[in-house]
Amino acid sequence: MSTKYTRRDFLKSSAIAAVGASTFTAASYSRILGANDRVNFAIIGVRGRGREHANSIVACKNTSITHICDVDERFIETGSELVKELTGKKPKAFRDIRKLLESKKIDAITIATPEHWHAHMTVMGLEAGKHVYVEKPPCHNPAEADLIVAAQEKYGLQVQMGNQQRSSYHTIEAMKRIHDGEIGDVYMGKAWYSNNRDSIGVGKEVPVPDYLDWELWQGPAPRRVYKDNYHPYNWHWFWHYGTGETLNNGTHEVDLCVWALKA
Repeated sequence: MSTKYTRRDFLKSSAIAAVGASTFTAASYSRILGANDRVNFAIIGVRGRGREHANSIVACKNTSITHICDVDERFIETGSELVKELTGKKPKAFRDIRKLLESKKIDAITIATPEHWHAHMTVMGLEAGKHVYVEKPPCHNPAEADLIVAAQEKYGLQVQMGNQQRSSYHTIEAMKRIHDGEIGDVYMGKAWYSNNRDSIGVGKEVPVPDYLDWELWQGPAPRRVYKDNYHPYNWHWFWHYGTGETLNNGTHEVDLCVWALKA
């Protein structure tokens, strides 16, 4: 079932537009989570990174995955099965984040969607009273980053961006050992990632697959005709959805910070 969801409708009703026009008050917690409370998570985007979110959540104490959300019915099915396998319970599944955020049982959301949705979902989650974990980059352009900061200050909830394993146990341990002086005075560190990718092709216009809600997938982005090399991964190389230009030769990795130079 497809949900009629135009970009104009989105911009009229979205939480991010409301936050941008608001007068901000002092941040206050609507709910304080104690050490013995169970945190109920909803995972938005349950392919790839979203599946890793599920594994990380169940590795923590006092957590549960109660909801998932994806605009692709295939990933709703596989994501539900994964959560059931990890927790013994099947989560409630949604295609539309707006419907998911109506649930009062959700304490926190994690976002693993295409990047053009990151800031919008973060602000929508905060407005709905949820703590937020969002994959990097947290926004599609610098102006959206300011709106996230403003929303966090307004609602007083926790927001964390996933910044390449900075919260992982082995990274924390490594940093502690460095600060403890185990390898002497450190004046420089380098880390890099190299990878060749296959060509994504030029792409051709095709009918939207029955399993995908293309209107919801586009969300706040300018409307485009569906092409067969957009979903589910190659959106990364298109400016409207990811943080880089289209690459057809498959020989380069796009710098995730390129948006800051182009904005």
